[in-house]
Formats: sequence, C-alpha cells, structure tokens
Amino acid sequence: MASTDHFDPDLDLVVVFETNDRVQLAMATGLLEDSKIPFFALGQIATLVSDVDGFLHKWVRLQVPRDREAEARELLELLLQADSGQDS
Repeated sequence: MASTDHFDPDLDLVVVFETNDRVQLAMATGLLEDSKIPFFALGQIATLVSDVDGFLHKWVRLQVPRDREAEARELLELLLQADSGQDS
C-alpha cells in the first residue's frame, strides 16, 4: 500500500498567503491543517533567527499544491477579510 504522506519534489507549489504577523501565520496554518491542506511555510526558518534583528518582522509565505490552491484561497479569504476589517 502506498503512503499518501510523502514529499513529491515535482509538486507545483503556489503562494496563497503572505504575512509578517506571527498571530496571522498561526491562524492561517491552523486553518490549513484543520482542512488537511498540505502547505510549506517559505521563510519560516528566518523567523527563528532573532540574532539578526529581533525587531525586523520577517515575511513568511504559505505555499500549497496548485491543485488545492482554490480551496486554500477560499479558506484564507475569511482571515484576510477579518484583517482588512480591523484596518478600517
């Protein structure tokens, strides 16, 4: 039986979310995890290196497989709308 939990190096990833806010990142990754959408957090390692500049808000991009892009964007749209509602 083949495992479905493996990494495919030919996977076509697309960015569906960008933030430099750790709370937003936690909420977005939680939404993706709850929906069982696989993702890769590009730039997350840089957020762990605080010696460079602790005050620098480092950007993280969440990438998902292209075949799950629409589902992920729809899910994260609620988070983006809530954030834009706070800005106004």
